Amino acid sequence: MGICNLCPRECSVDRAAGELGYCGVGNTLRIARFAPHFWEEPPFSGTRGAGAIFFSGCSLRCVYCQNHDLSHAAKGFDVTEDELCGIILDLQEAGVHCIDLVTPTHYADALVRVLSRVKPLLNIPVVWNCGGYEKVETLKALDGLVDVYLPDFKYASEELAERYSGAPSYPKVAQAALAEMYRQTGAVKLDGDGIIKKGVIIRHLVLPGARKDSIAVLDLIANTVPVKDVRLSLMSQYTPDFAADCGLKELYRRVTSFEYNAVLAHAEALGFEGYFQERSSADKKYTPEFSGEDKKRNL
Repeated sequence: MGICNLCPRECSVDRAAGELGYCGVGNTLRIARFAPHFWEEPPFSGTRGAGAIFFSGCSLRCVYCQNHDLSHAAKGFDVTEDELCGIILDLQEAGVHCIDLVTPTHYADALVRVLSRVKPLLNIPVVWNCGGYEKVETLKALDGLVDVYLPDFKYASEELAERYSGAPSYPKVAQAALAEMYRQTGAVKLDGDGIIKKGVIIRHLVLPGARKDSIAVLDLIANTVPVKDVRLSLMSQYTPDFAADCGLKELYRRVTSFEYNAVLAHAEALGFEGYFQERSSADKKYTPEFSGEDKKRNL
């Protein structure tokens, strides 16, 4: 890892020299957890779980992030590329439905090398599970190595993107990234058990007080990719527990049923298919612990 411009922030820091960019990580591969994970959408978790590898650091660092220790504090442990290859193959041997690379963007150069080595040995899909804040050039380097893209599409408003993620360019960047993801994978393909093999599933988290922006997000998605070819995961799991110290009082409450149901109704009117959440999902108990103990986990 040398001069880093992997994400749209284009920090141009010298990670090879140990400099830290906005993502908070330097010249090593750093992960916080790896294990079969059962809290993803049904086509990933299935009955045996997704083979989730949670990467430390983040190029967005949203103020309300439920994985704060991972994204803001870069909690975790360093692995070599050889060790990461071994982890991926061990997860496949454990019987997971996919390899789920969580928040991987700022390691894309190393992951291209890793995936180039292990992809011929995999019989399960590779999932790029990201915040949607991706450079098209970086995504093009992943073409043929990633089977499924699982991006967020967080905001339609530049003002909200700046306020909550310090990224006013987010809407335009996410729209261009989504178009490239769809170009690579085409329409969603599921096997006979409903497990995804190829395609794009887009997540959107409804935020308190941002119902109209969520509706605008759905319109942006529908204007970017064919609605019938992708799947939408509309999330109600926002919890204020992780925004307690951000100083933005509008985030100090949960999403109401009215807010979520209004967005869901618009998604249905646009013809989206996919997944929605019960209000009970808005609980911090569903956030994984990032203790580092999984480093020695016997899969």
